[in-house]
Amino acid sequence: MENTQKQITLLHFIGGAFNVEKIADEQTFCAILEGRYSFKDALEILDKIDWSFKDFKTQYLSHKFHPYPARFIPQIPYTFIKLFTKPQEWVLDPFCGGGTTNVEAFLNNRHSIGNDLNPLATLITRVKTTLLTDREFVFLDQVVGKIEREFESPDYGGVDEIMRKLPKRNTSKYFTRDAIAKLQAIKRGVEEAERAGEVNVANFLKVALSATVWSITESKGKTSPEVFFNKVKMMKEEIRKMRVLVKNPPIVRVIEGDARFLSIEDKSIDLIVTSPPYVNALDYYRIHMHNMFWLGIDFKEFKKHEIGSHSHFINNRFRLLSEYLGDMLRAMIEMNRVLKKGKLAVIVVGNSTIEYELIESWKFFASMAEKIGFKQLRVYHRPIDVTRKYTSKNIGNINEEYILVLQKISDANVEASDDNFVAEVVTKELERFLEQVKKSPGSAVEFSRKKPTKERLLQNIERLEEAIKNVKKDIRIKG
Repeated sequence: MENTQKQITLLHFIGGAFNVEKIADEQTFCAILEGRYSFKDALEILDKIDWSFKDFKTQYLSHKFHPYPARFIPQIPYTFIKLFTKPQEWVLDPFCGGGTTNVEAFLNNRHSIGNDLNPLATLITRVKTTLLTDREFVFLDQVVGKIEREFESPDYGGVDEIMRKLPKRNTSKYFTRDAIAKLQAIKRGVEEAERAGEVNVANFLKVALSATVWSITESKGKTSPEVFFNKVKMMKEEIRKMRVLVKNPPIVRVIEGDARFLSIEDKSIDLIVTSPPYVNALDYYRIHMHNMFWLGIDFKEFKKHEIGSHSHFINNRFRLLSEYLGDMLRAMIEMNRVLKKGKLAVIVVGNSTIEYELIESWKFFASMAEKIGFKQLRVYHRPIDVTRKYTSKNIGNINEEYILVLQKISDANVEASDDNFVAEVVTKELERFLEQVKKSPGSAVEFSRKKPTKERLLQNIERLEEAIKNVKKDIRIKG
């Protein structure tokens, strides 16, 4: 057992952020792992890190369970957790997505909260941070055995009805009659676990089912539902490894909630590490539509409140920018409220494009942060491998992101629900951006497949002016 634990620990640290050659020397490296450093020293260590993390292992332990669009690599939250928190302190990700921050907190003996409006995201996060017991493993094997037997003689009853109910998307054609019958068998396994009151096993099976559905759609039907059994096997193996690593599991709270109105106590958090949605880049509800269908999740409410959604404001994308900045300002006010004074909020976000203009979101965030009690300590540019990060290929080339390190120096003294304050701040940000566009229109033309005319670029000035006039309306909470 001791050798196994050493091997697994080594595996985790191979995936970890620190490389002796990049961090000064071995003594500093050991000090980082043991926590012997001051706040000032920790900041200096950040400056020594090669944030590209080239050739680092990013898929290990429960990080392997389920793909998630535009998620950040685990080395980023790992770095800040190790440098700026102590065991048993609280780490928050208000946009937890696939649960990367929470997994790293879990592996490193920190309590954590993962918040996300997407019910699929909270399900994945919960399963990634839950260690099944021996008894639960036995029950899981019994259910999976029944599913295997059903795969041998699929039940095609109700298949035609399901085919009619599939989401109206081109990817629905990848779900053949045989695939649907087998996916239904998996769902019956989930239902059996739920009837037996085995919540952890049911959630485990749901994530394996969702990952199977993802494989089918992403492979354009070349993957069959049989991949489910490999996923279950892999997930079991990784949980067993985590059980060796994590002897006394820290607390993990997973909240299906709105980052703009967090259900978290004031000044209770020691570190925030998050990667919020990119503006105009992805529709998470659309990407997850098939997964939600097979899990019986209604995505309509999530769609209504999704931040930065590509499907909002089709006729004037700059009004989408206004809405996005308002939503993110509210979320940052909430981050300030729940964070202890002097602690860090780390925001990882990439650039986007709107109507041939480059949207450097981190600059907007940094500017707004100064108005609500944050001080910018660092910003790091990080090139990303687009082949390893799922983003929309239709919204420019998102091949870089920024790590914005903020420190809370005072309370925001404003509530996230204050529409007047939000409108005032967003208006000033858009006015500043308008002047930038007037001076140098077409800042993102190089990322576009189509080359716009000068007249087309000048239309952006009018659209921005329209967006500024509608700020008060567009920043209001929908629904």
